[in-house]
Amino acid sequence: MQIVRQQRKTVAATELTVGMPDGRRAIGPAGPDAPLRFSVAYTLREYLGVVRDHVAFLARHTPPAARRRAVRWPLGLGAAGLALAALLHWSAAPPWAVLPALACGGLALASLPATAPFWVVVLCTPLFAFKRRRMPVCDFRIDGETIERSTRRGVFKRSWSEVRAVRRYPCCYLLVFARGAMPIPLRCLDAGQQERFRAYALARSGA
Repeated sequence: MQIVRQQRKTVAATELTVGMPDGRRAIGPAGPDAPLRFSVAYTLREYLGVVRDHVAFLARHTPPAARRRAVRWPLGLGAAGLALAALLHWSAAPPWAVLPALACGGLALASLPATAPFWVVVLCTPLFAFKRRRMPVCDFRIDGETIERSTRRGVFKRSWSEVRAVRRYPCCYLLVFARGAMPIPLRCLDAGQQERFRAYALARSGA
């Protein structure tokens, strides 16, 4: 498997990419008898951080034409909606005619990519509170074959073959599955455990 810096490559949806320290090799996994075990109580800061980082990653790897459309259409519709609202207001139109145009223009501008960090906070904060209430602590067991997360809601278990991508962000690794994703905070792994985690991922991607 070729290891590259994520910022310089367009990554396919099913490609497994693992950030590796420059000039270093991963230490081989200790085997199924010595899995990685750790517990995680996620914080709001790191939850919002990984969502922002992942959204930014997806934006960087969006084709240029699609990025231009994501700016051009909301900007055009927003400007048109606000202009129409201003015209109706100046012509003494009733509020029920002005407000829909104003709302449409505002919503269009709110969908611009630049507003993504704002929406991450607004939408993900209550989602985090809901998840934290259901699963305050997650106990992980990771070996060369499976990733297992145990909470008071039950056990979530997946094999490495089901992992579609591994992203390395400033605060965590993100395991991406066909449906959903699972963050692994760096603060829960020491240097040796991070090496083994990368080795597990690389071994499965080359299988």
